[in-house]
Parts: sequence; structure tokens; C-alpha cells
Amino acid sequence: MKNWTHKNFNIHQFPELESSNKTAFEMAQSKKLFDSEIILADSQSAGKGRESRVWTSPVGNLYFSLILQPKISAQKISQISFVAITALRLMVEGLLANQKVQNKWPNDLLIDGKKVAGLLLESKISGQNCEFVILGIGLNIASNPDSTIFPANNLKEFGIELIAQDALKKFLNEFEKIYENWLNYGFAGVRKLWLQKSYRLGEEISVKNNGEEISGVFADLDEEGNLILQMKEGKKTILAADIF
Repeated sequence: MKNWTHKNFNIHQFPELESSNKTAFEMAQSKKLFDSEIILADSQSAGKGRESRVWTSPVGNLYFSLILQPKISAQKISQISFVAITALRLMVEGLLANQKVQNKWPNDLLIDGKKVAGLLLESKISGQNCEFVILGIGLNIASNPDSTIFPANNLKEFGIELIAQDALKKFLNEFEKIYENWLNYGFAGVRKLWLQKSYRLGEEISVKNNGEEISGVFADLDEEGNLILQMKEGKKTILAADIF
């Protein structure tokens, strides 16, 4: 393991882990890691995404988990995913000239309609309050899996040569600013930034969750980060689903 720092963040880098989120959660729970500490893995043997999906994790891409301990209610935890994806989008936009970079609800980043990054939030709740949050991000830098439910790509395909450590630093530079703004002023500013580059906002979409698929127009994002679907019979609030 190698330890290094960037700004106010302490990074613990491992050649290989089963899952950076798993390690970060266990160490935060046993009070070995605290706010603004990061587990960085060069590769993962059992990386995971939303709904326990496998996240293929060869050397060359970015896999990390950031421990956060904001003094917030449990209801606001999901807003952190919008903070993080917005920061990641701004970081990637700074590296690209002409490609369309978008955030796909609830927690993916796309370049020209293909997924290059995903996010997984896990948390520990005490009563109604947040004890800690694990923010896990995987960014395809040098490669991407072929067999995915949504088309994938990587930064190298767009001519970007970057090592994982530098990508992490660039992300943290953006994240620090947006996270502090969110802590001080709430979700409104983050929501506005997120909506500016939202995938298929205002379009007819299908959303699928637990085997159920419904269609409507992606009308808005509410004040909690839920998707508002405009259907013939009225508006429906979607808490979690996949967009197609």
C-alpha cells in the first residue's frame, strides 16, 4: 500500500482489492478511516456497480472510494451522487474539445452517448442521521467492458492519455468546490448544474426497475434528485431505475 495526499484528501493506494467500496466501508465502520480519506485500487477482483452489477476492473482505469462524514439527514445522502457526477462531468469536459459529455440519471457519465463512468453510494445510518457515506467511482480511462447493458467507452478512445492518479486529482479539484457549495447552500445549485447536461431531458424515455418498465417524458429532477416522468395520466416520481 502507498499513502499520499492531495489538498485535504488522504489517499491509500492498493495494487489490487476485491472492491474499493468494500474496503472503505469496513475501515470506516471500524473507525480506521474518516472524512476525506480515499481508498484507491489499481485493479479490483470483484468491483461492483448499482444493484450488485459487476464492474470490470483491469489495471489502467480509475477505481476509488471516498469516505465522507457530512452532518446531514439520511434523506439527503442521495444528493451526493449528483454532486459527484457533476464534478466528474466538469473534469472530463476540461479534457475534451468537441464531444458531448452528459450525466445520465441517476449516476452515470456519458461521452457521445456511451458510458465512461459510474458511481455507487453506500452509507451507514444512525437513527435519522448519516454516520458516513462511501462514494465509489469507476472511470474508464484506458479500456472498457464490451458486454454491458448500456454501450460503454473510455477516455483513450477520445485521444486522452491519463493515469489514474492524475485523473483522481483532477476530479478532487472539481468535487471539493461543488461539495462545499452543497454543504453550505443546499441542493438547488447542484441540481441546476446537473440539469444543464442531462441525458434525454425533455425526451420520451423508458425506465425499468425490478422488472417493471414504464414510458413517459423525462420532465424534470425534483428537489431530492428523483426523476419526474410526465405520463398521459400525470406526473410520476421515480426514485430509482435505469433509463433506456
